[in-house]
Amino acid sequence: MRGWRAAWAGLAALICATQWAVPGTAQQQLAATNQPVLMTADSLKYDQNLGQITAEGNVELVQEGRTLLADLVNYSERDGKVVASGNVSVMQPDGAVLFADYMELTDSMRNGFIRDVSMLLEDNSRAAAASAERVDGNRTVMHKAVYTACSLCATDPQRAPLWQVKGNTVVHDQVAQEMVYRDATLELFGIPVLYLPYFSHPDPTVKRKSGFLTPNAFTNNFFGYTARTPYFYAIDEASDLTLTPQYSEKEGGFLMGEYNLRTKSGELRMDASITQSYARDAVGQRTSDQFWRGHFRADGAFRSGDDTTYGFNIFRASDDTYLSRYQIPNRSGNTLISRVYSESLNNRHFFAANAFSFQGLRTSDDNATTPFAVPLLDYSMVGEPNSHGGRFAVDAGLAALYRTGGTDTRRLSTTISYSQPYFAPSGEVYTATAALKTDGYWVNELYEQPFLRTDQRDAEFAMRAIPIVALDWRYPLVRDDGTIRQLIEPILGVVVSPYGGNPRNIPNEDSLSFEFDETNLFSINRFPGQDRFDGGPRVNYGMRGAVYGSAGGYSELMVAQSLRAKQDDTLGYGTGASDQLSDYVSRLTLAPNSYISLTNRMRLSPNSSLSVQRHETTVAIGPKSLRFNATYADLRGGAFESGLSEREAISGGFRAQIGQYWSVEGRHIRDLGDNGGSLLNFLGLRYTDECFDIMLFAERTFTVNRDIQPATTVGLRFRLANFN
Repeated sequence: MRGWRAAWAGLAALICATQWAVPGTAQQQLAATNQPVLMTADSLKYDQNLGQITAEGNVELVQEGRTLLADLVNYSERDGKVVASGNVSVMQPDGAVLFADYMELTDSMRNGFIRDVSMLLEDNSRAAAASAERVDGNRTVMHKAVYTACSLCATDPQRAPLWQVKGNTVVHDQVAQEMVYRDATLELFGIPVLYLPYFSHPDPTVKRKSGFLTPNAFTNNFFGYTARTPYFYAIDEASDLTLTPQYSEKEGGFLMGEYNLRTKSGELRMDASITQSYARDAVGQRTSDQFWRGHFRADGAFRSGDDTTYGFNIFRASDDTYLSRYQIPNRSGNTLISRVYSESLNNRHFFAANAFSFQGLRTSDDNATTPFAVPLLDYSMVGEPNSHGGRFAVDAGLAALYRTGGTDTRRLSTTISYSQPYFAPSGEVYTATAALKTDGYWVNELYEQPFLRTDQRDAEFAMRAIPIVALDWRYPLVRDDGTIRQLIEPILGVVVSPYGGNPRNIPNEDSLSFEFDETNLFSINRFPGQDRFDGGPRVNYGMRGAVYGSAGGYSELMVAQSLRAKQDDTLGYGTGASDQLSDYVSRLTLAPNSYISLTNRMRLSPNSSLSVQRHETTVAIGPKSLRFNATYADLRGGAFESGLSEREAISGGFRAQIGQYWSVEGRHIRDLGDNGGSLLNFLGLRYTDECFDIMLFAERTFTVNRDIQPATTVGLRFRLANFN
């Protein structure tokens, strides 16, 4: 009867008062360990002479953050002993739940004996045992126990889970936050595969704890059979270290380490590796000579106040092919960039100070002609709009580049501009801009190109001042048709500036690579840097059309072209912008829903044949269960002064979910040039559920770069939940 609940609450207070009435030391112990007991039940019996309470039916007992549920509970007020039977469960303060048919608990349900126990932990992993004892309120000692992170089969709960660990004795220590096994056996699909006399792993409450991470193994032509076993060391709450030793059949030992530090002001990450590798000849055959190889990388990012950030990015390798050979992640491509920086953003003012150094990884790279950039200073300010919406802007920069065997350049640049928008009643948008760009140079050992020792000239000073006026016009026409919004927007831009502005006594350091496309066609200066300027009068025009759906899907097409007053080779032949009439540039984006995504960018010659000069397409099709993606690139128009040859390549991949837990994925990259062929083939089979992740993969690479030769790799990666 639920009406007894209030009576139980009053009785609980009486119980506590009785426990306090104990003389001497016993009184202190009870005061330290016993708290009020709140109990509800359908019925109760109270024996005042024996000091026992018997509760039956939907019994709920709460004490010190622990909650006990059972069919029948006997509570002794004299010794605080609780005997529970029938569908017994105890929820611990950390979220773990104990289940049993019979429990004897003492000391505020902190200690006791449990028969036929099972345990559900915070992350839904589970353990079971024939019997267990609760010790000190924080240790559960289980006998003949089993632990798994896998859910039981819904149709056959008696079937063995995907994996489980059995032990004669298993201790769950809530203070140490770990599970400790004695005489442990790992079973996969109910089959014993590994015996360990001692084994431990963190319990689910642990977010970071020292221990071995999941190993992985593979084999290929270069290494032979190879195994890696990472070890994670949690130094303290803010820092950790991961050491990854590797041993391979053909190349021997290899060690990689990663250190992470997090502070209130930012974070630091460092990784490094070292090995003693065999030298190889021009065709990749191993010789008897050995030499040390390695890398070092450090990334730090910190904040000072609300306005300033500072940090560094350091990346160095012992030689050109080391990173690729030892499969060390490298997003820098063929040039490793090291940088120290500080940036400040305050309202409408931005300031950045940088220092750069570079390490080239290509055969043609020459350290003597690779510059150090110390310092690079940039300042930008955008003024408050005036009453008519116009505003001033200032951009300034200081750059100093030094080489041990080439041109040294110091440059001071400023651009002052004023922009005035106007929104016509008809919906037309006008933006008028006037600007003055000035640059001063001091150059030593000047060459026609900084990295080529030809046409050397003496050290000299150079200055230039370039006035620019521009007018941009747009007329966005919008129409709603049900849930669809349609847009048509003609665009016209006029830029007027003097011809020239690029004398031979000004070196080209930051504008060597130029790609003419829709992103820069309407820019005042289409070069990516400061050293070159796209001068002369020109008219830019184009059309943008788009359709937007209410659910978030959209499609967009843009086509544009540029007309110059006369031909100008400043942008370089083959770029599509040097002739009087430029190439057409276009971008098509189709994303009507989450199943289709396509971006197509093209550059077409203006002649009647509309021959393709550049073509890039990226497409992804299908739901998450069967997703295909492909990228095609045809780079016929060369990048100005970059030395890149024409390229044509295609890459693609897929991922298919072939069952609830099984998936297969593949990738392919192919060079479509005359002497091309496959560059990469990859195929992987993966099984993933809540407790297990395993991938079997095969990869074939065809790259040839000095000691890097075509190789086939077959590997296995796996992870058991809670063992990482």
